[in-house]
Amino acid sequence: MLQISFNGERLKEARLFNKMTITQIAELLNVSKQMISKYEKGRATPSEESLEILERELKFSRDFFFGKDNFTLTSTGTFFRSRYTTTQTEKLPAEINKNYVALIRDYLGNFVNFPNLDWTLSGLDFTPREYAGYIRQQWNLGDAPIDNLSLLLEEKGFVVSRFDTQSDKVDAFSSTVKINDSEYFIIMLEGRDYSFYRQQFSLAHELGHWLLHESSKTPQDMGSSEYKQMEDEANEFAAEFLLPSSSFRQSIIGNENDIEYYRYLKRIWQVSISMMIMRSKSLGIIDSNEYLNLYKKLSYRGWRKNEPLDSTKLISNPLALRQSVELLVENRIVSDISTDMYKTYNKLLPNFLIEEICNLDLGYLDELTEKYPNIINLNTERIHRSIK
Repeated sequence: MLQISFNGERLKEARLFNKMTITQIAELLNVSKQMISKYEKGRATPSEESLEILERELKFSRDFFFGKDNFTLTSTGTFFRSRYTTTQTEKLPAEINKNYVALIRDYLGNFVNFPNLDWTLSGLDFTPREYAGYIRQQWNLGDAPIDNLSLLLEEKGFVVSRFDTQSDKVDAFSSTVKINDSEYFIIMLEGRDYSFYRQQFSLAHELGHWLLHESSKTPQDMGSSEYKQMEDEANEFAAEFLLPSSSFRQSIIGNENDIEYYRYLKRIWQVSISMMIMRSKSLGIIDSNEYLNLYKKLSYRGWRKNEPLDSTKLISNPLALRQSVELLVENRIVSDISTDMYKTYNKLLPNFLIEEICNLDLGYLDELTEKYPNIINLNTERIHRSIK
């Protein structure tokens, strides 16, 4: 251990990550709730027996609970797509995961050249629709469909990750996280129980937040009407970004009431049938009655929850973090990322967590640690200089 003092904040972090209450931890350790509170406030230290139980039940090693971070982390607050139906129990693990993603990305950046995010593009004085056209122009997308938005965002320097916190109320969330002097815009995808086409919209929605609201005050400090307005703006951006009004109109005119034609267009535009119907209405291509009739056809075919193609096209997995870890370990540059991060940041993240955040197979890091002996050491002096 680099420091010997017990860190109660780390205990709270691990508890919240696991969605456990103080009462549950107290029952595990056979102590009072007041004692757990003392642990978390740094007024008492668990016994060795209790530490063994915490390590086993929370899946964080003993060393995680000792020492202090030797890095600074700040966040602008998080945009949750389902903020008002998402409980605090569901939000907190997501927030912690987001910070872990930023820390892992910061560490990997000491070895790997990632694409640089152009921060000058955000915060300009555009309407959502104007912003969609502007970004398409800046990224040379024209008016064509976007085949894989996840890959495009990673190519542009966004940090995209997926982590399953077992929440059925969160599709995606995002925010800026600053580690020391380096800023990252993190987009987190929740779980896997959704379609590729729903993923496309979720990612476009989070891109809209970065462009339109990155410089706004912390989302959690906003009132409901203000937050709803920002959500509506992000939705408006996503609709125009994924389905540009001119080219989408040309593709649907003449077949706007044919539900099977929407099914055909789904392969082209890479968005859901439901979204295209809503887009047709918002652009005035169909009226309210036609809109209702199309939704009745969706219901009749059983497409409201599971549309055609949803089960045949796989969701897109983030690539950048995975590729960077594989580059390091398979070229024997680093054989034990968790331990080396501990040396760098004084925070020991378990292998399973790094694996899930980086979309690696479970056990990948453990297998490589056993397979390859660590015969070289990193230049820790250089690393520490680079992160100051």
